[in-house]
Amino acid sequence: MGMVIGIAVVGTLALWSSTVSTRSGEFTTATISILADGVKSASFAFAPSGILPGQSAAKVVTVSNTGTAPFRYTASVSSADALGQGVTLTAVAGATASGGTCGPGTVLTTAKSITSTASAFATGRGPVAATSGTDPLCVQLNLPPNALSSLAGTSGSVLFTFTASAGT
Repeated sequence: MGMVIGIAVVGTLALWSSTVSTRSGEFTTATISILADGVKSASFAFAPSGILPGQSAAKVVTVSNTGTAPFRYTASVSSADALGQGVTLTAVAGATASGGTCGPGTVLTTAKSITSTASAFATGRGPVAATSGTDPLCVQLNLPPNALSSLAGTSGSVLFTFTASAGT
């Protein structure tokens, strides 16, 4: 008799079941698009050229977002040559560049050594608004007063890398 009751209960549950399905509306994913001075890969000259020990050169790089989602970003610096590794970096957010130096703003780093390995000098910057948000960074290269004499008359470059991550 216990068996019959067990079967009857299962059968009864089947009579009282119902299924419904629903489909979501269309959805899309967001995009992250970080640019430096309006392009993915930019080259620029620091002015003035021909700096001497104790002098500096500065340039404002505008980080912008042309994607559909806000982002935060990290900025790093490296150099593959002797002169690039012989200067130090000062970075100031929201500053202008004039006379080879960055003006007032939020100092992110000062006298940062530059090596062949990329090293962050600004982390978690932002959020930079979607579509048209910008974040101006003044980057200043300083040739120390005690710079090696072997750097005289040489040329060099540094690589600034900006890496965006979705989020606010």
